[in-house]
Amino acid sequence: MEKNIILTADTATENKAFELTELVKGIAGWFSTPVRLLASYYSSILGKKVSVRQTWLLVEVQTAFFAGIFPVDMSIVLRLMFVAWFFMAVMRCKKAM
Repeated sequence: MEKNIILTADTATENKAFELTELVKGIAGWFSTPVRLLASYYSSILGKKVSVRQTWLLVEVQTAFFAGIFPVDMSIVLRLMFVAWFFMAVMRCKKAM
């Protein structure tokens, strides 16, 4: 008895799309690991559960603060822009918490 398997182009395309989806999920999981670890750190410090989005907001607040503080010889206009960014980031973070 002869056994024949017929593969169509659609099946091959679906398999490639599935493999690509799995690859993207794996890469996203690999990149999100530090953020999840930071979220658990913030959760332990704050004493409540912190989501990944809230973690990104906290990182933005810290970045805005240090961007405005560390460059000492910066123009006043640029420093005011960093201060505005810092306060906007704090307000977004406060609203999310």
